[in-house]
Amino acid sequence: MSILIALASSSGISSNSYTFLDTLLFVGIFLFYMILALPGPGTKISMMFLSRGIEAQLAQIENYLKDSKKKMHDVLSSKGVQKPEEVIDRISEIFTIDPVSVEPTDIIGRMRLMMRTTEDKIRDIMELAVPNIDPVTRSKLEVSAEVVNSLNMIHKVIRHYLISAKKTNSVFILYQLQMVVPQLVKISEAYSKAMSTFMKGIPVGDSLGPLVAANLLMNSQNKWNPSRDTIAGEVEFEGRKLIVVKAEGPMATVGRPGEAVANVVEEYKGNIKRIITVDAALKLEGEETGSVAEGTGVAMGDPGPEKIAIERIAVKYGIPIDALIVKMGMEEAITEMRKSVYDASSRIMQMLKRIIQERTHPGDIVVVVGVGNTSGVAQ
Repeated sequence: MSILIALASSSGISSNSYTFLDTLLFVGIFLFYMILALPGPGTKISMMFLSRGIEAQLAQIENYLKDSKKKMHDVLSSKGVQKPEEVIDRISEIFTIDPVSVEPTDIIGRMRLMMRTTEDKIRDIMELAVPNIDPVTRSKLEVSAEVVNSLNMIHKVIRHYLISAKKTNSVFILYQLQMVVPQLVKISEAYSKAMSTFMKGIPVGDSLGPLVAANLLMNSQNKWNPSRDTIAGEVEFEGRKLIVVKAEGPMATVGRPGEAVANVVEEYKGNIKRIITVDAALKLEGEETGSVAEGTGVAMGDPGPEKIAIERIAVKYGIPIDALIVKMGMEEAITEMRKSVYDASSRIMQMLKRIIQERTHPGDIVVVVGVGNTSGVAQ
């Protein structure tokens, strides 16, 4: 304070004047906060500041949505679609209603039906819009449709609550939005980047599982399709027979690994020693991208139908399930594969071989599942 007074004095301002200005500033700040505390004016001022911040973030999400729609529009136009806007508008509003959970009997079967019906609907729309489309391009458009649909839903929900808050003059809704919108902006940005990656047809972080499986399938002479968009192949390893399962690449698809594993196990009459799943997993803050871990259970980010198919067939025949994961962030999982993730595939391969050597014997049959989107990864 003495330094400030000295500076003020040297510039021709008396210490008394400085003290008066200081006091005036303090009183002004105090009155401002008092006004904020009042039910009427305070609420309006708070809503004004909160809504402006949320509107700016909503505009960011809207830009990501428009950019994604434009990319999809360009691809559809290049394929000769006459009215790509109609196709985009249709897929952006597609929704799936969750099955009734009050009566949980066979809820997985009903969920599987709803999810696959939605998948088939999007595929049919793309095939009708672009006749004779090749499988790789079709898969890129299907993933793009999912991105546009997700961004559209995020944008609409935030806009809904923002308008509702203004209509009801509810500052509490705005406070809740203020807490969650930054995370949704980050998710939207990741989706927008993911679309560019999938359009290029290159591997993403989530392609880690299929990459490991593809390295094994390179030596397979016997390959078949145990379920739609999914491939399996036999490989010999130190006297064991490995049945390797992955989504069929290089399309941008996750396939139906659960159904595929169940069909494979039944085909071998349950004579399977172990099931080993390999997948990408979301890391916790503080963990390094590309770090690996071993666990028990089905490593799969599935809502339920595919994952439970493996669990049920394993229980039926008493087959132990091992899990190997590579950790990464959400954006890293759906955008171009980082070098640290690619390097982790060799470590996963060593861990996989060690599990097979330590927990099985020559003559045993082991199912290895490379879980994830196989964009840019063939077999």
